[in-house]
Amino acid sequence: MSMRVLIASLLAAMAIANTSVSAGEFVTVDAGTKAEPVRLVGYLARPQGAGPFSAVVLLHGCGGFHSSMISWADRLARYGYAALAIDSFGPRGMDDHCGGFFFHEQATDGYAALGYLAAKSFVRASHVALMGFSMGGGSVLAALEKGLLEQRYPEKFRAGIAFYPVCQYASGITIGPVLVMVGDKDDWTPSASCEAMAAGRSELGAPRTPGDRSSIELVVYPGVHHDFDQLDLFLAPGRGITVKGHRAEFNEEAMRDSIVRVREFLQRTIGGR
Repeated sequence: MSMRVLIASLLAAMAIANTSVSAGEFVTVDAGTKAEPVRLVGYLARPQGAGPFSAVVLLHGCGGFHSSMISWADRLARYGYAALAIDSFGPRGMDDHCGGFFFHEQATDGYAALGYLAAKSFVRASHVALMGFSMGGGSVLAALEKGLLEQRYPEKFRAGIAFYPVCQYASGITIGPVLVMVGDKDDWTPSASCEAMAAGRSELGAPRTPGDRSSIELVVYPGVHHDFDQLDLFLAPGRGITVKGHRAEFNEEAMRDSIVRVREFLQRTIGGR
């Protein structure tokens, strides 16, 4: 699929969702390997001015790139950050990937986006965070796990934010602070797994590696389901849907709290204006 077609499809999706692209532009990011290169499409939003700005890379969930990614990128730009939301599926000809694992590939895409931003004069290359949702949140944990993918790349993420991530495969030992937010009614990415990760408790019959997990900041929202921040997908509280056999439901109180926490966390970890 050509970049023109991919970008047109993203614009069409946003038009259907009545999402205004107010702050950014579409860019391409080279990723993959020499044997299997891929040119990713990203949406880059940035504040006015020359910068340099701290920055955030955003990774989508298993349902693919959608309008909420644009909304978050524009919001972060208004807060003073350069924000690059990456589509990992479209350039690979994928619609969704909810039945398997894609953390390694998506985390690698995150590092490709980091490399792209680090080369820009308007970005503070040493002050970039990685933020992801559901599958993308699991990819954040993989990207920042100490001794895993991070050792392959010269540029490092300074911090991470994981919305309702898959926690059961993560060690919780990270190269920087990570904010994890999940609802206790989430039956897709259970909060219990994130609590076990943060505490270093064993899961799946295998003990977790001993180590310092004090960099994990875990927030568990009572009575909250998966996709609680997705206002663009669920236009009213309580009007959730079943996706792949799991409950997904917008929650205004949790969404508002998560926005405040994201902004405060970024200010503490990568700075901002």
